[in-house]
Amino acid sequence: MVSIVIVSHSAKLAEGVRELAQQMVQGKVALAVAGGIDDPENPIGTDAMKVHEAINSVYSEDGVLVMMDLGSALLSAEMALEFLMPEQQAHVYLCEAPLVEGTMAAAVQASVGGSIDQVMAEARGALAVKVSQLLPVMGVETTPPEPSTPAADGNAKEVRLVVRNRLGLHARPAAMFVSTANRYQSEILVFKGEQIASAKSINQVATLGVRQEDEIRVTAVGVDALEALEAIQMIADDNFGEADEEISEVSSAPEPAIKPKIEGVLVGIAASPGIAIGPIIQYRPHLPDVTQWHVDDSEAEWDRLRGAITQAKEEIRAIHGLAMQQVGPAEAAIFEAHLLFLLDPALVDAAKARLFSEKINAEAAWFGVVEEMADSYRALEDAYMQARAADVLDVGQRVLQHLMAFEPPSLDFELPSILVASDLTPSDTARLDPAKVLGICTEMGGATAHSAILSRALGIPAVVGLGPSLEALVDGQTVAVDGDQGHLWLGPDEDQLTELQVRRDTWLNEQQQAKIAGQEAAVTLDGQAIEIGANIGGPHDVQMALSFGAEGIGLFRTEFLFLDRETAPTEEDQVTAYGQVAKEMGQRPLIIRTLDVGGDKPLPYIDLGQEENPFLGWRGIRFCLDRPEIFKPQLRAILRASAGHNLKLMFPMIGTLNEVAAAKDLLAKAQTELRAEGVPFDEELEVGIMIEVPSAVAVADQLAREVDFFSIGTNDLTQYVMAADRGNAKVAELANALQPAVLRLIHQTAQAAHEAGIWVGMCGELAGNPLATPLLVGLGLDELSMSAPAIPAVKKVIRSLELDQARKIAANVLQCGSAEAIMEVLSGAA
Repeated sequence: MVSIVIVSHSAKLAEGVRELAQQMVQGKVALAVAGGIDDPENPIGTDAMKVHEAINSVYSEDGVLVMMDLGSALLSAEMALEFLMPEQQAHVYLCEAPLVEGTMAAAVQASVGGSIDQVMAEARGALAVKVSQLLPVMGVETTPPEPSTPAADGNAKEVRLVVRNRLGLHARPAAMFVSTANRYQSEILVFKGEQIASAKSINQVATLGVRQEDEIRVTAVGVDALEALEAIQMIADDNFGEADEEISEVSSAPEPAIKPKIEGVLVGIAASPGIAIGPIIQYRPHLPDVTQWHVDDSEAEWDRLRGAITQAKEEIRAIHGLAMQQVGPAEAAIFEAHLLFLLDPALVDAAKARLFSEKINAEAAWFGVVEEMADSYRALEDAYMQARAADVLDVGQRVLQHLMAFEPPSLDFELPSILVASDLTPSDTARLDPAKVLGICTEMGGATAHSAILSRALGIPAVVGLGPSLEALVDGQTVAVDGDQGHLWLGPDEDQLTELQVRRDTWLNEQQQAKIAGQEAAVTLDGQAIEIGANIGGPHDVQMALSFGAEGIGLFRTEFLFLDRETAPTEEDQVTAYGQVAKEMGQRPLIIRTLDVGGDKPLPYIDLGQEENPFLGWRGIRFCLDRPEIFKPQLRAILRASAGHNLKLMFPMIGTLNEVAAAKDLLAKAQTELRAEGVPFDEELEVGIMIEVPSAVAVADQLAREVDFFSIGTNDLTQYVMAADRGNAKVAELANALQPAVLRLIHQTAQAAHEAGIWVGMCGELAGNPLATPLLVGLGLDELSMSAPAIPAVKKVIRSLELDQARKIAANVLQCGSAEAIMEVLSGAA
């Protein structure tokens, strides 16, 4: 079966797209993500190694489709392809289709056994839905998609269905419809009025635009036509799998177009919740009017325009970095989109063509194409897409500012104030300091505008769409903003101010309590504490980990220092990186894993050779012991960083006692050298090992006498125990950490550790699965380390558990004979 890799600059966006696709195909298709980069201060971006790992994790000879969002995602995907073996490259396809719609369509087609060509075709046609709905609005005639069979057939069987789903045949019900149709050999068509579509194409079905209460006619021709129609009738009777509350009748009472007036209050659109009270400041930047004149030297004007675009690009990147710090990667991704707008050939090439053909100045050429693009967005019916006009104008004005040498007014207020404006661009909003901007009020805009989205992310109450009367307000006038109701109180009296202040205090307290809850310890109801750590890939991940409630770092991957460079990092490079993390962690535990590279993670400055199966080859501790000139400087750097901190060292891929002895011997030599040099380090430094090779479990009792702790890496352990390549979709069911054999080895490892008096943790993906948390606690895990966003949910589960309850769940699971049976036990216990 074809598998899919989702590549995005935003980790949250990638996970969101995967979640949507999983809902549609219910686990039938192997989906992997490669989102963001390991830098919490600037996590928006793409990483070729992440893409490479994602491809390997779902690799299938039936084909791997790589979906990408924008810009460097393509470059990272192309680079990832170069890291693959030649025979693998032939089965990996980069697809130019839109990320969200394309992934949905591809996943559905893959789930019904479509070939890679069929899956790619569906992905590429995914925008047909929007095109068919939006182009008529813009005055462009469209032609419905041609089905692969004639519109009518005398031998056709048919059924008529009334769609009851509240949102019609939207993504999930359409996916079920198409999946069902694809199970049958017959040619199946769907008719809505004069429109016709193939029932086996998600794009064609969605393009029909079937709404609630629409009647459709479904015909089938073929040997199993009756069976196919019966199956479709059955899922239609079941509302295409949606619950009753999801298909409830739409209220017949329309929302009033005009909101009621309130004395002394302007009523607009609630854009960002919360209450703000304070003086206003008017923000009214206005570019000079753009004038057009004839030019003789078009080449010079083109150079001017390119220079302004380059300056705008650098500014947007700087704003993106600021937004990352203030609002996080999901919302900051808006400015990744701004870069796309800026560099879109539809703008740049059109402006260049106009500049040369009409012999006009750069300002006029650029202004003209930007306005035309914005108008095309304004003409769309969808409110969210209409709001994108503001993004185009924001980008366009930024270029014009450079062409016209215009300096916008400052947004750095002296006193905390409420900002009043005609409208705010996303760039304006991203520059706001929440400590200085108490609230936002604008004449224009909507709740789906990117400025509104950023306001919500910044936690600034905002009301938009208040109308032109805002311009009459005077700087310093005290007003109150109600971002929940969409109200602006122009002159609140004392009673109103008191009521609003109480609501503001309540809102601020709720925000504070939410942050505090995330920092609470993970302690069971009967007092058993489980240490919760985060897995990080570099120093910049620390603050994100702490913000999600990490109590320590259970896995600090050090590969980032060694990859993507021409020479090995020096000892000083490493001391700086490890010391930075140790300093930020204070006395919280920090476990640094030594270098884990090999044939699957190439180092440009070392010939690692080609291996038939790099996962069974020269990697991890095996590589490090063979290359002491690489390994010992790292050990010295870790030791030096340990002084005054709660730092621990961990060796990966340990399979034998001899490997532990050799690694500890080299560590002892490094310690001896540092003592002789008078360099301080933690003499009591704890040393642990990863348990990820079955041989390590077999001799866990012996290994436990040589180290201070175990950390179970379930990703590799599962692969090795089940003899199932985690990159092969055909054995994906075997490469599951909830397989009984894997769980028994985890239990055996925990028992061996506790009998030897050492603690045992887990840093594989299973550790961050809340469904598995009771099981892991019951199996005896003392520590769980995971990706930072998973921490709150796992902590919540632990705080709801009793230890005896968890042990009973574990005992039941250890008696199960299949992963499916284990899932039933865990689901029943949730």
